[in-house]
Amino acid sequence: MEIVASKKTALLLGATGLVGQHVLEGLLNHGAYRKVVAPTRRRLHRDHDKLENPLIDFSKLDRYADLFRCHDVFITLGTTIKKAGSEEAFRRVDHDYILQGARLAQARGANQCLLVSAAAADSESRFFYNRVKGETEEAITRIDFWAIHIFRPGVLVGDRDETRIGERVAAGITTLLRSISPGLLGDYNPTNADVLATRMIEAAQNISPGVHFHGARELV
Repeated sequence: MEIVASKKTALLLGATGLVGQHVLEGLLNHGAYRKVVAPTRRRLHRDHDKLENPLIDFSKLDRYADLFRCHDVFITLGTTIKKAGSEEAFRRVDHDYILQGARLAQARGANQCLLVSAAAADSESRFFYNRVKGETEEAITRIDFWAIHIFRPGVLVGDRDETRIGERVAAGITTLLRSISPGLLGDYNPTNADVLATRMIEAAQNISPGVHFHGARELV
């Protein structure tokens, strides 16, 4: 599928999350997209002429392969080990579902993949969370997309539907440090979810092939 301005179809995986909600609104309001497909486990409380919101079971993505036909695939899926219930369940969401979704989209014509990862992603990290994020990044870069944009935000700042005490504390500390010295934290600066969403959509409009990494210092 060719990249055609104002006629593109976007696929969004993770539309119910903090970043995903902002990406969804940005895509619906962007003139480059005529359709936004946002598969979710539960119905979105959002109506729009461009929006298609099929309900799916992420553990059986192959059953919904036809839904993955698009030009740009935005992936904002993510959870925590605490919420997932185990390391195995966390990996299933933050690695397996992401890769399967990306592969299904690429096989059905997607040119670009835009993925939200994490600042400390490292496939060789001794920390499980960072290691999974790094392994996911590496696997994504091996998929034959024309362009891949991987975003590595710091602690995400924004209004969540759920309470994550650890993230709130970390966001407060890092925001304070940034106010004292903007360059102190570098790519570990806190990242506003709405700014991240905007940068993702902007990146998808750039004619820039290859793999691109975007750290938190450019997401301020």
